[in-house]
Amino acid sequence: MSDVYFSRVKLVLALLASAGMFWLAVWVAMGPSLKANLFGGFLALMMAFTLLYFARYLLDNRVLSIGAGGIEFHGMASTRRLRLDQIASMVVETQTVNYVTTRYLVIQPYEGHGRKIRFAGTLLEGRFGGVEGVAELIANGAPEPQREPFPLPRRSPQPPAAAPAGWHERGAPSAAPERARAGGFGRKGL
Repeated sequence: MSDVYFSRVKLVLALLASAGMFWLAVWVAMGPSLKANLFGGFLALMMAFTLLYFARYLLDNRVLSIGAGGIEFHGMASTRRLRLDQIASMVVETQTVNYVTTRYLVIQPYEGHGRKIRFAGTLLEGRFGGVEGVAELIANGAPEPQREPFPLPRRSPQPPAAAPAGWHERGAPSAAPERARAGGFGRKGL
């Protein structure tokens, strides 16, 4: 199973930028006009959700787990599993907004298997070569790690045939069992 991660350095930078934008929006919301109040409040609310997004992926930066039989998408609040036969299409979208180009991987499952999965390649680590490399890895199916073909069972130690008592205590002499004292719960002589 291969895991696709967001870059922690990019996540920290995005979190700091979002925190700065949040405080700027709060400052704008305290302005004298109604337009500034509404715009600043809306922007502060959006930045609060963005801060939660980056903080969540900073704690666990795994986005996608790809295996030979399917994928697991680790979203904001849940994990979705799809088998490879449940994926209808994969598309790499390019979107340009204000001269900034972002590439997205869009995974569309067949109807009845949930909604589409979409994430940006901007924050990804460069391990697989961006969203195109991740799409190729999904299409080919990630190889399963090699495991021992026949794992040996764990057994409790068996004493040798002529072992003295206490053989398993690493050479400690076998102690005679303690003799029970006459008496009861703290009363002498009873």
